[in-house]
Amino acid sequence: MDIVYREVDRKIEDAIVRTFGEWVREFACIHRGDGCLSLAALHGERPVGFISTFGRNYPEPLSDYTEAFIDVIEVDEHYRRRGIAATLLRMTEDWAKGYGYHQIASWSSDDKTEAIHMWYALDWCVCPAVMRGESLLEEFRGEKIPGFYVAKMLNPFRRR
Repeated sequence: MDIVYREVDRKIEDAIVRTFGEWVREFACIHRGDGCLSLAALHGERPVGFISTFGRNYPEPLSDYTEAFIDVIEVDEHYRRRGIAATLLRMTEDWAKGYGYHQIASWSSDDKTEAIHMWYALDWCVCPAVMRGESLLEEFRGEKIPGFYVAKMLNPFRRR
């Protein structure tokens, strides 16, 4: 199977929305601009996976450090277990390290535990975490959402 990886432009974003759903636009999952990277895995013209990452500063007293935060990583269920997510992650890690981010991280609800083995295989740290609904969508406000936080050190001594 020939999978091609490309940076997401408007045309690819439209195809991602058609394939994965309107939630991609509704929740502003595709990030662009300085310090952001969005990649798609394409089988022909069809997106079968995508990842989108943005930069953010740590809170005080660590605000001199920044991380690349993966907002979303998705692979079509018919294309899973073929290395697509791992390739998207490696490409994003390489970009984030070159950009100078201190670490790369993400968070997932506990309904995505099938990915934990992949995170470990790629040398990421996995930590159980409960997300407060206040920091998510309005419909989750006041709820505690169990999940896991994942992170990988990229540039341990570099500050922005």
